[in-house]
Amino acid sequence: MVIGESTPDRSTVIFSMDAARRVRAGSYLVGVSLEGCVLGIVERLVAGSLLYPGDMSNPLRAESVRASMGGRAEYYLRGSVRWLARVEDLARGRIMAPKHPVLPGTDVYSVSKDLLSTVFSPRAPGWARLGEVQPDGVEYRVNLNRLTRHLAILAVTGGGKSNTVCVLTRQLVSHGATVVLFDMHGEYGDLGLGRSVQEHDPASVNPAALDFSEVLRLVRMPANAINQERILRWAWKNAIKLYRASLIRSSEILDIVRGLVKDLAENNRETYNKLRESGGSLEAPPGGMKQDQAQGVLNKLDDLQDYYGDILNPKLPLELERVIRPGGLTVFNLSSLDEQGADAVVSHYLRRLLQERKRFKSQGKGYPSPVLAVVEEAHVLIPNGEDTLTKYWAARVAREGRKFGLGLALVSQRPRNVDPDVLSQTNNKIILKMVEPQDIRYVQAASEDLTEDLSSLLPSLNPGEAVVIGTMTRLPAVAKIDLCKGKKGGGDIPLIPEERGESGEDLLDQVF
Repeated sequence: MVIGESTPDRSTVIFSMDAARRVRAGSYLVGVSLEGCVLGIVERLVAGSLLYPGDMSNPLRAESVRASMGGRAEYYLRGSVRWLARVEDLARGRIMAPKHPVLPGTDVYSVSKDLLSTVFSPRAPGWARLGEVQPDGVEYRVNLNRLTRHLAILAVTGGGKSNTVCVLTRQLVSHGATVVLFDMHGEYGDLGLGRSVQEHDPASVNPAALDFSEVLRLVRMPANAINQERILRWAWKNAIKLYRASLIRSSEILDIVRGLVKDLAENNRETYNKLRESGGSLEAPPGGMKQDQAQGVLNKLDDLQDYYGDILNPKLPLELERVIRPGGLTVFNLSSLDEQGADAVVSHYLRRLLQERKRFKSQGKGYPSPVLAVVEEAHVLIPNGEDTLTKYWAARVAREGRKFGLGLALVSQRPRNVDPDVLSQTNNKIILKMVEPQDIRYVQAASEDLTEDLSSLLPSLNPGEAVVIGTMTRLPAVAKIDLCKGKKGGGDIPLIPEERGESGEDLLDQVF
């Protein structure tokens, strides 16, 4: 029954020991308020006994108490319950927060599976299975259409993040959605989706489609190298100008850039004059540049070829529809790239997707399909306290993407290292096991629906169990995510060969 003071959204409930055996954190209950039945979730449980108070300091006294009771003692189980919605409205498919508190002394009751199925297993278009509601075993479905309001999937290593990405991706693609997955460790493969998958391994970009800021990132241009940046900007601008005039091919862009910079380094205009004679309309070289500055740019262009030659692919189609096929999964395998290379590639496609979705909505020309872009290792590419190109474009997508059908999904095991402005704009969150208090507080600060009591569940979650909040779910839920068998990596690799190792059960037998 309810004890102490209640508010419309919260009560303290004390359980009989018979009921306590059936109640867990995450269980749903029904209480009766002045406006009718309301559904609530148990967010925190505390067990205690008046015979063993917290200030007991003498173990002999504890032993004597236990002996005097013959091993039997009276215990209590107290829970913090958050009231979520009126049952009458839930039966009609609506979510209405209660306005009256459940009165002290009122009994609370377990919830029927029929009611939980009505809430968590809707059969409406766009809803798909994610797993089961814990501990009730009711099918748990989420609204895939609400993912354009963005999503964060957060957990410790081994908590089940990549499995969750796999389950969601397979559901999205099976419903005809378009998903782009930036795979930092090459662990996803085709997810068992066969022809619905297009994998770019390694991830690559067409040089003709690069933005100059991405070029600067790839050549590792220091922020204070102003004159070198001027030289490279001049050469790149001229090469792109020639390409757009159909005077050179995409495969020649970098060679032309290198030739123009080499002219400056050698104090001549050989390449420049040849291009002008062939009909090219070029800007004159920047004045006041020194040969050693041009040589520095040449060295960076050589490094560009050494580090990222594989990802600069002039054969890659310029049309975004051919690189990211609508209605399927496109995986960009970034496992062979360092952080700067991955940053340039991910920001490149986030930029183009946002620009083309905007153009499609305003002009009917551009990328035709709504998209969910999944960014693995978000703490690396969208860091807190550090500027990256991906962070800039992810922030733009987080602010503007919903209006143009572009959703963003962030995946991270270090949420406190993810930029808070981007993380806070993910209206949906799937939070698996999390034990670090700083991470928990950080996520709670970035989430409207993650209460302090609900966040206290996170350290005790088993792998694959998650607290799900946001617009993709009708009510906050603790769910067991289905196992995805189509993923090719992500699990631990044993140090000891299986034929020489001992199972966990064998070790327990030796200990006990």
